[in-house]
Amino acid sequence: MDPRPIKLPVIDGNDIRFKRLSTTEGLSQTRVANIVQDDQGFMWFGTQYGLNRYDGYKFKVFKHDPGRPNSLGGVYIYSLFKDRSGTLWIGCDQFLDRFDPTTESFTHYRVDTQNPKARAVTVSHIRQDRAGMLWLATGKGLRRLDPATGRITHYLHDANDPCSLSSNDVKSAGEDKTGMFWVVNGEGLDQFDRETGQVTLHIPLREPVREFSFYEDRFGVFWIAYASGGGLAVFDRKTNRLTRYSFSELEPPSTVNIGVYPMLEDRAGTLWLGTRGAGLLKFDRERRRFIRYRNSPGDVESLAEDRVTALFEDREGNIWTALHAREPNFFASRPPPFEKFPHNPNNLGETLVNSIYEDRQGILWSGSRALNCINRKTGQYTSYGAPGPGVGNDVITIIEDRSGVLWVGTVGQGLNRFDRTTGQFKAYRYNPADPFSLSNNIVSRLLIDHTGMLWAATWDGLNRFDPATERFTVYKPDAQSRAQTYIEIKEDRQGALWLGSHYSGLHRFDPATG
Repeated sequence: MDPRPIKLPVIDGNDIRFKRLSTTEGLSQTRVANIVQDDQGFMWFGTQYGLNRYDGYKFKVFKHDPGRPNSLGGVYIYSLFKDRSGTLWIGCDQFLDRFDPTTESFTHYRVDTQNPKARAVTVSHIRQDRAGMLWLATGKGLRRLDPATGRITHYLHDANDPCSLSSNDVKSAGEDKTGMFWVVNGEGLDQFDRETGQVTLHIPLREPVREFSFYEDRFGVFWIAYASGGGLAVFDRKTNRLTRYSFSELEPPSTVNIGVYPMLEDRAGTLWLGTRGAGLLKFDRERRRFIRYRNSPGDVESLAEDRVTALFEDREGNIWTALHAREPNFFASRPPPFEKFPHNPNNLGETLVNSIYEDRQGILWSGSRALNCINRKTGQYTSYGAPGPGVGNDVITIIEDRSGVLWVGTVGQGLNRFDRTTGQFKAYRYNPADPFSLSNNIVSRLLIDHTGMLWAATWDGLNRFDPATERFTVYKPDAQSRAQTYIEIKEDRQGALWLGSHYSGLHRFDPATG
């Protein structure tokens, strides 16, 4: 082993949106330690109180029923595995169970067949080798189960046999890509010959850890993850050399003690690590660094909590994260098609975006209960308070005139001229005593025509603004009619304006004749 761990930097990422399941959908218990997907597409979750099947809308819970011998053999689910035939195997607190999807019943296998009266041996990990044998990790040695015959073979530690397993506390076992078989136990990592039942190589741990596991990625890198003690290592099977890695923060520079347990390589080749308190880590192979995703209080699209107990990728490419004290989360491994911009806290909890406008400098403006400015080059986000008092002041239309002035139409606060230098608004509102005022304080759309004229479509007529006098000329089909509500305005190539009205259809307006 190399004496000094190699430091790998950790930076925080925010490009993942997590979705959360809920116990209101029927999940029997929040702590999920195992996740698989069956051949029918159902998601299965092993909890501390029953086995849960999820169809995308609701859960069906399987629990032990003393009155039904073919019900689930126990309550606490320790392991969950789908073999190559599609059969589900469940390690619970009494038996190893095999699920029959046709009858939705369970067949029980007593793992400790040598002493049926002894306390039940729980199966904490299940894997299948190329020959079809199931390998069962227990706290009382390693078991091999032949699914065809149900025969179970035991492999135990023998203090008088140096070629036996190093410890009976077996945590996991499985094949690598070369067909070599490895057993993880309380004393380290054993290379195991399945023909002779003997250990051919033992890799001891230099410090005691409660849990650790191994994972081989598509490049043949043999990772060893330590759930405690802060650690990640790579084992070189050619030289039998173990290289340790540690995690370090960049700002301020410091070493971070991160325990790693579940590991997953998705179909795109990205390696994900679940941690015991530092959230979810993504390995950036090119830059040799980890990107960390953690819970952010108040953000429902962040990871619900920072202790990850299991990872699984479904057939649609979603990655599921089981958590220690919260319901499972999942996210799409591909980057989301939409980029989310910050939420304006001045919106009084409202997330509705009423309008979007891009000015000539490429700055993006959005209207909500405020006017929001987004500089996509710098990432700067600025919010300007509502144009007027009260709650009826939503910004619903934005436009820039030829001189670069920004105009804002609102619900209830009329038309506003925005000064980018001061961040202040100048309001133009309806005044019943002034025939040249704005006709209505609800300005639904704004238009700058081919001559540079500003037009405002309101809930009571069409308004033309004269910048020299700051007066409005109002146009309606019938000046004596009831309020004429316009909600859209466009100019055609001939210079005619087309108005979409709320109640009286489509109107064509000729600016030359009125």
